[in-house]
Amino acid sequence: MAVILVFIILLIIFAIYAKYKNDAIGVFTQNPLKQTVIVDAGHGGADGGAIGVDGTIEKEINLQIANKLRCILQLYGYNVIMTRDDDDSIHDESAKTIRQKKVSDIHNREKIIIENPDAVFISIHQNKYSDASVHGTQVFYSKNNPLSPSLAQNVQNSIVDNLQKDNYKKIKKSGTEIYLLYHSQIPSIMVECGFVSNSNDLSDLKDGEYQLKLAESIADGILNYYKEQDENNGSKG
Repeated sequence: MAVILVFIILLIIFAIYAKYKNDAIGVFTQNPLKQTVIVDAGHGGADGGAIGVDGTIEKEINLQIANKLRCILQLYGYNVIMTRDDDDSIHDESAKTIRQKKVSDIHNREKIIIENPDAVFISIHQNKYSDASVHGTQVFYSKNNPLSPSLAQNVQNSIVDNLQKDNYKKIKKSGTEIYLLYHSQIPSIMVECGFVSNSNDLSDLKDGEYQLKLAESIADGILNYYKEQDENNGSKG
């Protein structure tokens, strides 16, 4: 089964490249590694995030999708910075208690954003709700940068068009409840990929092929966002 899954993933990757190779090559040759995308796999370490209906821990799904997104964006020629690329949180060694580790972790993620003022920030998370029938991706955006809604809308549109035709959720401005978006000054979004409280969503989110298609859709939305900005800047010139 593992060999078959790897083969399927490779086929999908080649299909992605065939579909978007002109845009990807354009990004790479015209502005090689100029555009930076920060990919944030939410939670990590002792902070597992939401627990799915079958006991699946959110942090694991976040990292799996984030790693696939990184691969696709690098294929497009973007410079990708991961806030974490393994199961650990990124807290300082001086942090000892769980609370101290969480605070240190979120501040270190914020530091990455501050150190890359020309980047865009994409945070990958999963949602949970008391009503198990609620499902589907929803993208939240930071109020601090006027380009954040455009980034959010392009990603939401791409996911709906490619994967979730019955998803009628609207992008939403985040408040204080999402610390990184509340404080970030660069174009920033959080992609709540699905609901781990919904059995159908959770089944999809745990599937490697679906994760890859979701990562492709997010990457496609980012690509469309940059194309939109290029067109807007061109019209101003």
